[in-house]
Amino acid sequence: MKLKNYIAIVAAGLLFSISACTDLSEPVYDSLPTFGNTLKEVNALRGSTYNTLKTYWPANFLYLQDCGGSMAVTPTRIGGDWYDGGQFREFYMHTWTSQTATIKNAWNAASTAIGTCNYNIQLLENTTVLSESEKATYIATIQGIRDFWIYVMLDNWGNIPLVTSYADRELPLIKPRQEVFNFLVKDVTDLIPSLPDGGPANYGQFTKGSAQFLLAKLYLNAEAWNVTVDGNAWQKCIDACDAIMGMGYIFEPDWETNFGINDRSGEGILTITFSETDTADKNELMRRTLHYQDNYSDGAGYSAWNGICAQPDYVKLFDPADMRYGGEMIKTGSFRIGKRYNITTGALLMTQHNAPLDYTVDMSMMPDSELDKTPWGTVVQEAGARCQKWPYSTSLTEAQGNHFHIFRYTDVYLMKAEALVRGGGDNTEATRLINEIRLRAFNNDNNKTYQSVGLEEIRLERKFEMAWEAYSRQDDIRFGTFEQGAWSASNCPRSVGDYLKLYPISQDAWQTNQNLVQNPGYAAFKK
Repeated sequence: MKLKNYIAIVAAGLLFSISACTDLSEPVYDSLPTFGNTLKEVNALRGSTYNTLKTYWPANFLYLQDCGGSMAVTPTRIGGDWYDGGQFREFYMHTWTSQTATIKNAWNAASTAIGTCNYNIQLLENTTVLSESEKATYIATIQGIRDFWIYVMLDNWGNIPLVTSYADRELPLIKPRQEVFNFLVKDVTDLIPSLPDGGPANYGQFTKGSAQFLLAKLYLNAEAWNVTVDGNAWQKCIDACDAIMGMGYIFEPDWETNFGINDRSGEGILTITFSETDTADKNELMRRTLHYQDNYSDGAGYSAWNGICAQPDYVKLFDPADMRYGGEMIKTGSFRIGKRYNITTGALLMTQHNAPLDYTVDMSMMPDSELDKTPWGTVVQEAGARCQKWPYSTSLTEAQGNHFHIFRYTDVYLMKAEALVRGGGDNTEATRLINEIRLRAFNNDNNKTYQSVGLEEIRLERKFEMAWEAYSRQDDIRFGTFEQGAWSASNCPRSVGDYLKLYPISQDAWQTNQNLVQNPGYAAFKK
């Protein structure tokens, strides 16, 4: 069977795996097709599993996590660009619904990925070209990717279908968050002996390091998720972090190494290996954030859409001396700020409204531009600090080649420090970990270090280090700041209520599977 035919059959079968699709006219396959009986086919199965990660960022969960949190915002530009039915206003104002398009797309991406993993696991269970130990490792890595996606759904939606077998064709029921949490803790723990070793040697794979990182995230967020843990969650998080620290990962001495074009950073624990040759599920971050004319400043051939930028108050938290900041005429750091010039002619670039292309940290709604009877209005094209954490190559046209580390080693330092402080542990060790991060960021300036750290210092350090990396919403919930946006000048209040700490389940998903039950606080599904 050709790979393209296999993929088509997978797509048809996913409906019965987790009800991600909405077309009920697809054929039902009573048995699995024969696939995975050559090493090439086995590798294709594994490749299709890892490719599901390319739907995580930046297309879907950058918006759910960073725009739904305090890090980023997608303002409406003059002329209505990026209004998109108000969905990006909904992310900032926390007024999303089950009809919000990006929430529906994100649910579909995650549930489809889980279905792909379950399908591939069953095919590999029947393969004859691997030894039993090889088969166990291949299946464990795919289960690990599936468990990552279940974790993503657990974090964002809480109460979700828990589908762990392709053979189960019944439309799934919603499982409570506690049950899903318990499943993940056990399943991820059980996988560890069969997974490849953690460390740079197995870069790009789901490894023992990936599993321990996932466990650390589960334990770190357990209290915020209102789930119970068998034992001390903070100590279990610390234990998982310590296990990772013994695996040979590298705290890169140069912060920029983590974000370069095709760089194999020693910090990569679970990595999306994007390429400039990708043709589907591409890394199009440059399109999503940069101005329509900004390709001329990079000497590249991409076309941009002038969308997502940083929330102004978030950017103002940074010390400009922090290399993670960026700034005007600086090609590194998290934020592209200031005037942009044509790299060939030296001319100042102009917007379509004949204003200098001068990215400003501050943003203001234009007078009398309010939309939907809310304070939300339009802003000028050049408003907002843009993302430049991952450099843009001069050869860039359709897809960025920068890898994205879903799990990164510096976060292990951050998680361990936080768990130590929350659990009343060794503050000297917590302070050492945070200071190591700060010394790297400030070129070994000891004046930028702390004598002691508390939760506030750790909360801020997470903001400085993890900008644009899809953790803002989760962190804001855990630190109790979820209702606080970081664009005070917008005068757009956020809706309040604990129910908003979960996203609504997609209306499209319910139309396919009416066993789904909407999360509390949201309007009932519309028949």
